[in-house]
Amino acid sequence: MKLFKLIASKAGCVVFDDRIEAASPREAREQMRTLLGLQSLTGVVYAVTEIPVELIESIVDARITHAMQRLHSGQPPESIDNLIRPTVGEEVRSQLANMREQIATASRAAPATAVPEGPQRFDAFAAAPMAAAEPAARRSRRTRPTVVVNGESVDWKAVKRLYMRTRSIKQTAAHFELSPNTVKARIRREGWSQ
Repeated sequence: MKLFKLIASKAGCVVFDDRIEAASPREAREQMRTLLGLQSLTGVVYAVTEIPVELIESIVDARITHAMQRLHSGQPPESIDNLIRPTVGEEVRSQLANMREQIATASRAAPATAVPEGPQRFDAFAAAPMAAAEPAARRSRRTRPTVVVNGESVDWKAVKRLYMRTRSIKQTAAHFELSPNTVKARIRREGWSQ
């Protein structure tokens, strides 16, 4: 068994911050999910850090040496718990602070490349075909509420609301001046009828 430190947040609030003993990071994550009472970890941002046994052993060895030196000098030894707990906690906090700083630095240094709007035709002879396609593939669904159709932007959330109210592809398409096939494709792709 290994010791893992887990920190999880949901909607910007820390929902879990504790140590878990498990055989693997996956098992530690599953224990955290169970402790939180969740079916899945969708929407939960978490970090699993293994607390190395070697680190704990070196801290324990150093503290035992310190306690033995106190004993030989005539001073009463401190309890082992009082010796180890603050040092381990401090080391774990230090490692987590380093991880948070690295994550913050990585998120601030996100590439700011301009991506052309709308679908792009693949050009096998372009100088860097993957460079232009990669950022477009990374876009999340949240950044696609509007799409340009026939030169005008379409609010697909509004289209979905009207379709869910009327359950009519023709009426929805006519209202937003779209092709019924375009609406039908979006319904099928996003599973609106389920």
